Amino acid sequence: MTSSVSMIVDSPDTQHSADAPLRVTDLMQPYTSTESRGQRTLLPTNTLNGFMSVHFNNELGLNDDGFFNTDEAFIQFAQTFSLIHQQVDLQKAPEYYEELSRNEPVKSFPIDLTQFRLWEAERNTWNLIKQLQLSTHPTEVNIPEKLYQTDGALQCELLARNLSFAEAWIVRQWLQNTALQFLPVETNPEYWSDTKTHILFKSKKLNSQYLDPDGPYRTGNALQPQDQIHDNELAKSIYEYLRRGQLDAACEISKKNGQSWRAASISGYIVNGEKTDDGSDVDSMIKSSGNINRHLWRATCYQLAQEAGFDLYDRATYAVLCGDVDNVFPVCRSWEDYIWAYFNGLIECRLEQYFSQRGQLRELGDADLPVPTQLLSLTPEDIFRKVDARQIDRDPLMALFHKIQKLFILNKLDEIINCLKEELLDKQLSYYDNTAYSHILRFAAHFVLFLRDIMHPTPDKESDDLIKTYTELLIDFKQDSIIALYASKLPREMSIETYALFLKSNYNLAKLKPLQVSSTNICINFLNHSYLDITGSYDERFKFYSLAEQHSLNVTAIARRTSDLILEEYLKNERYPNSDSSSPRIASPNEPVDSKDIVLIRGLEWLTFNKDQVVEAMDRANALFRRFLVCGKLNAVNTLLSSMANPKSPLASYNFDQEAEGHDLTVVLEYSFYRTMFNFFTKDEDWVKIWTEKPQSQTSFPRNSSEWTLRIKETTDALDQLFDQFLNAYITNSESEEDKIITEEEERRIQELQRVSDIYIPEVITHKSLQLADLVADESRHLYVHFRRSKRLSLFLKMLRNSYLEITRENPDDIIVY
Repeated sequence: MTSSVSMIVDSPDTQHSADAPLRVTDLMQPYTSTESRGQRTLLPTNTLNGFMSVHFNNELGLNDDGFFNTDEAFIQFAQTFSLIHQQVDLQKAPEYYEELSRNEPVKSFPIDLTQFRLWEAERNTWNLIKQLQLSTHPTEVNIPEKLYQTDGALQCELLARNLSFAEAWIVRQWLQNTALQFLPVETNPEYWSDTKTHILFKSKKLNSQYLDPDGPYRTGNALQPQDQIHDNELAKSIYEYLRRGQLDAACEISKKNGQSWRAASISGYIVNGEKTDDGSDVDSMIKSSGNINRHLWRATCYQLAQEAGFDLYDRATYAVLCGDVDNVFPVCRSWEDYIWAYFNGLIECRLEQYFSQRGQLRELGDADLPVPTQLLSLTPEDIFRKVDARQIDRDPLMALFHKIQKLFILNKLDEIINCLKEELLDKQLSYYDNTAYSHILRFAAHFVLFLRDIMHPTPDKESDDLIKTYTELLIDFKQDSIIALYASKLPREMSIETYALFLKSNYNLAKLKPLQVSSTNICINFLNHSYLDITGSYDERFKFYSLAEQHSLNVTAIARRTSDLILEEYLKNERYPNSDSSSPRIASPNEPVDSKDIVLIRGLEWLTFNKDQVVEAMDRANALFRRFLVCGKLNAVNTLLSSMANPKSPLASYNFDQEAEGHDLTVVLEYSFYRTMFNFFTKDEDWVKIWTEKPQSQTSFPRNSSEWTLRIKETTDALDQLFDQFLNAYITNSESEEDKIITEEEERRIQELQRVSDIYIPEVITHKSLQLADLVADESRHLYVHFRRSKRLSLFLKMLRNSYLEITRENPDDIIVY
């Protein structure tokens, strides 16, 4: 608090505008902090709230009512969090969150009482954080000594010099501002009308001795029932106004109900102070007001509070005004009521003690007119310990928020985080109330983020666990657009793992259906996610990738980890054929693709967004190629190649003729080998199809025969070219590095390559050999005539026979029947 803050006293009837000077002596005037804890300037919160409401609603685009659906809380808090960082106004976060909590529940109809109370508790908590802020270092204030100082000036001085007193003051203001609304007594300006009528009717003469304020108590004559009920309700209303810090309203309602004496008796609370203008003119006007004998008035209030014959609320009213707590407790109903009673008493006792120490010719009470002093030795810790011992809270959710508020007031922020972690992660609050779990977890995450934003040290592990758990909650609630924002607030490795798990969560194998498309349009149809709605299109996935990049996440590592997680998930229980297994049935490229294989292929897609991961994507694709080929899944190979050739992917424009070396060269060569082999099998199917379309008679349809001959020739030439490319691309393991240490992964790759070669090299050559035999026997070409005339036909057939017999002799199970 700076020395420029002045404490101004006015009469209780004065109406304060939003621009009115600060009135510390007015019990009801709310304050908020604009600086760090210990360096705060107290401002009227009605001014701040008016500004915040307009500013906040304009920024978020809310309507004048500030309505939005409760289900949008996740999004709204995320937008607010981003807005705060865009404006680099991190200290204002509690104000924004409080405003959100104020707007959030109002559009949920019918209103759930538990949710309403949760929003209310959260709003009050953000309000407390807003006012107290987070520093514990008091400000050095240079206040010049004066020969004489009014009580108001001394009060300002104490607030400026004593941090604990200033904080107690703010806590009291917070408890007053957040108190629930109440319905005051109905106004009846006629003073004890029923009692006056009764006296006149009974004695035919109005006996005034019964109608003065002390008459009923002094004479023992009770008021008429309706007057007594109204009197009790008025006493309760006055107390309730004071409980909310509204001294002016308490005086006003007393006057409106014809009991101005009540207003006069409670207005002695106003501290004798001073009011100066803001100019530096030596002729500045000084106006003194307030109760110059306030210490005597407090002693009188203390005596009234102890009168056993008074109404409970009358006694509580005077107990509040003098700082007594014992006579306030009988009317306290909530945790907030008890805390407020203690802090109010503490403030009044310490204020009177300071007045006594710095004032003239005054002692702190005497034997004849004592004032409450029992709270002088109490600390805030003592207060909360005493209230906790009463076990007031019956609702565990409210008890949790009260504990958070208590710890924040005591500046034990680490304990708040540990408490939240224990409730949310260890005790598993979600088991008995999922709504409360998500609500409190959202609060916990934003509280931790706020502490980190203002550079307040927090327990790292517990804080990270809370943010991580909240991010996982957003994943469960399908809040895809904001997950990257919160994942980016985690440590590097944790953020990678969390976001990768989110990307992986897009898969649900149970809902997938086999992919049935032809090889000619596989790429187009594969990119259209109509058959795979739960995994999303390429563009949808790229959006999540871009969000991660936008929030500075390590997208390269995330893409890699996502692909790994998917492979681990769907390959962990897969039975892999060993080298001794018989050759599998080789599927046609156009056969439907198994749903599990689709997931594996699309899992690899995460590596195709970044040009720096092109070779890595090919390396992962090679591993899938080997798995698919070993199982004879040419259809899955077809789908994988089409996916990798996505025109939107950097891999589609990769130049395979560019120079590469080392590991990159090995990866590119292997990838090219699989492409060539698949192209050979595809072209081979085309050749077989064309061959079966051979015209029955060349003389009947010479034109058709000529066209067929051209087609078969072109296909054969293309097949021959692919055959040569296949043999040239055939991967052999170098034996020049026999002493090189081979890792388990490399050994597995070598075994898989051997298995692929053992299956497909003979397959390709056999296909080629059979096609050669068909060509020689073709009646349209009459090639067999040349073999016969050269007497080499028998040799050709013998060579084919010997090759086939050699294969079947070594591997009798590999007999192929056509």
